[in-house]
This record gives sequence, structure tokens and C-alpha cells, in this order.
Amino acid sequence: MKRKIHGLIISLLYPALDFVAVTSGIVSSYALYRFLGIGKQVYYEKADIIGVSLLAACISLLILLGFGAYRKESSVLNVEEMRNVIKGLTVSFLLFAVIFVFVKFPPSRYVLVFSYFAALLFAVAERTALYHILPLITSLRYFHKRILIYGAGELGQTLYRSIVNSPKLGIVPVGFIDDDPMKKGAVCYPSGFNCSNGISVLGTGENIRQVKDALDVDEVYVAICNIDHEVLRKTLSFLKQEKIRVSFVPNLYKFVSHNLKIDQIGQIPIAGEIDDVDAAYLRVKRYLDLGLALVSMGVLWPVFLAIAVAIKMDSKGPVLFKHQRIGKDGKVFQIYKFRTMFKDVAPYAVNPLTRNDPRITRVGRFLRKASLDELPQLINVLKGDMSLVGPRPEMPFIASEYNETHRERLKVLPGITGLWQLSGDRKKPIHENMDYDLYYIRNVSFSLDVAILIETVVFALRGI
Repeated sequence: MKRKIHGLIISLLYPALDFVAVTSGIVSSYALYRFLGIGKQVYYEKADIIGVSLLAACISLLILLGFGAYRKESSVLNVEEMRNVIKGLTVSFLLFAVIFVFVKFPPSRYVLVFSYFAALLFAVAERTALYHILPLITSLRYFHKRILIYGAGELGQTLYRSIVNSPKLGIVPVGFIDDDPMKKGAVCYPSGFNCSNGISVLGTGENIRQVKDALDVDEVYVAICNIDHEVLRKTLSFLKQEKIRVSFVPNLYKFVSHNLKIDQIGQIPIAGEIDDVDAAYLRVKRYLDLGLALVSMGVLWPVFLAIAVAIKMDSKGPVLFKHQRIGKDGKVFQIYKFRTMFKDVAPYAVNPLTRNDPRITRVGRFLRKASLDELPQLINVLKGDMSLVGPRPEMPFIASEYNETHRERLKVLPGITGLWQLSGDRKKPIHENMDYDLYYIRNVSFSLDVAILIETVVFALRGI
């Protein structure tokens, strides 16, 4: 019952906030239109603008529903949800534009354009905030499903992090069970950024009944990647005898996550190879990168100048830091960044893991916190070494040790931003967090790139 209540709360919360986002986007855009004095400076009654915004919000919700923006399914960093929101709002405002061509209806076309970008920004910011706030709402915890994860190996820990990164699901892992007694007491943390709220290995399979009763567990998730059919059958039978609800991760996980897709014919699952990278979009993406990079540098040149002056005043050394990286198809190139460390630091030493690292300058701490040190990579985009969005480029001595799976990252241009860069695991080595980059490569699209770029802006603003 409590799971149904949680689902009802979530299913009402997101549409309500999207309604507010679209309404606020239109009203604030009209206020901006009046303030800037753009166009013919047409004046509309406040009641007319509010009425239009409410109607537009209702229509947008229906279209968002059709695009799957309110599904409960999870994806890496919720980017699928963001993609669906972007698609839904884009179609909504294109529909409004067509309507305004045939119907004399406030507001003006300038307000419509402003409203689209404002609604998009508000909706993405709202969902990003919810993503971080939902786990902290104590009143919702009563309605969460509490689970034990059977298996504290790589698969079990990956499952744990995926659940923590999917707050809409309303699932709370309370601990691990593992048949290796040496693992008892070991702690797993949600991400490289969150190292305070981990869960422990609480015992072996023999302790599962005691742990379940002590922690009020609703279900056990079996996550053992190398478990064979007979052991799995016995484990499921044992849990059933103990009257414990159970789910399990199929041992195809490794193949499914990286190389295969699952379809279904009737009741039979069919595993097939994933299609290769979308070459057609990648060709178009190059022109989009060039256009956005030129516009960005044209708009941000005062920021470049201010940062350069601050770096020179703060410490001796060059403004830009150059470093060798590996790009598409293994090509070596020089990456550009604003210098954030003192000039005598070894260029290929281990990256700082904390802001208090003595190698970082005072200005460098701010630049790193706000991710402003990455701005010169727009030069790399113009040169064709990088894209705005893509896997993070790795250093040559690490790329030389790549295995076949790691080399998948080299199929596309590396990016200034991307899923790994936005994740809580960005403190860990890139090659140890392949899921982010492989997901991006397998799902690369215009809407995914837009979602990542908008989330990057929100991420950077949080750091300032």
C-alpha cells in the first residue's frame, strides 16, 4: 500500500512542477519582453498573459505525458527523463508557433521564443533539484521500499549506486548480504562525491532472516554476476521458503549493459547486438559544435579576459595549461585549460582530489569549483579535436592500457562536458567508470546532447 502512495505522490509532483515551470516561463518572458522594449512593445492585459500561460501549460503536460516524461523508469543520471522533457517542450512550443500563425492570440512571437527557453531552463532546473532533494525528504521515507542486496561484488555495488541515483523509484537499500564472510563490515558508498551515507555488508546468507526482521526489509535483490543456474534456483527457493520477496539481476548484465539490447517476442526475451554509433548525427554534430563554440567565445570573451587577468595577478606562470590527451581513433592532441595550479607542479602528476590541495592556487580553487577552467577547450572544439559533449579525454599513458571495452570510448570525439563529468564518480579514474561513456556512445543524439549541456549549466551555477 505504501508503495502505491509513494507512486501517487511522485506521479502528481512532477506534472505539478512542470505546470509551474511552463507558466512561470511564459509570464517571466513577457515581463522580460516589456523590460527590454523589444519589437512593437505590444501591451497585453495581465489576465490575458496568465490565461495563455495556464492553457499552454495544460497542453504541454499532455504532450510531455505522450513523450514519456512521467515514466518511473530510471536511466544514467536521469538523462532519459531530461531528453523526454526537452522533446516534449520543443514539440509543445512548435505547436504554439503554428497556432499563432493562424490565430491572433497573445503573446507575441518574441515572447514565444523567450518562453520556450525559459520553460526549458525552469523544467530542467526543477527536475535536477528534485533529483537531489527527493532522497532528503524524510516524510517520504515511510513510503519507500527497503531492500537488501544479496551480493557485495561489482554487480551488487553497481546496482546499489544505480538505485541511489534513481530517487523516483522510492527504493532504499539498507545493507548487503554476501556469502564471503571476509566482506562482513565492508562499506559501499553511493558515489565519489557522497562518502558519508554508505551501507555495510551485514552478514552471509545464513543471517538473512535476522537481518530482514531487524531492518524491516521488504525485498531482497540477488545481484551475483557469476551465479550459475542451480545456485540461483536454490537461493530463490530458500528465500521463498523464508517467505521473503525476491528479485534478481540476470547474469547477462555485463553483456546487456555494454554490447546487447533486449527485445521481447511474446514472453521470450531476445538479446541482440546494439547498432553502431549514429554516424549521420555525428556529422551534423560537428557543425553544431562549430556554431555553438563560435557564439560562446563571442559572448564569453570578457569572462576569458577577466580570468586571464586574475590568474596572472594571483601567481606566476602562463594563463593556459596544455596537456596531451587521446582523442577520436587514438589521435593525440593538446588540450587547453586555464591554469589552476602553480607553474612548477609536475604536469602528469595525480590530479587533486580535494579543493585544499596545496598545488592549487587561490584563483584555481574558484575556477575548478565553477568548472570555468574548462572554457579554453572551446579552442579544441574549433580545431576539431573535441566536441562540446562526449567522453572525457584520457591521458596517453592510461589509454595505452585500454582493453577492448575501454577503446569503445575512442569511437567519438571527446567532450568538454558529458555524463561522467556530471556524475558523482568524477573523482574516480575515467577508465574505472565506463558505464557513463558507453551509455552516451550507444545513445548519442541531439536531445541527449541538449540535456547534458543544460544540466552542465545548472551544475556550473551550483558551483559558483
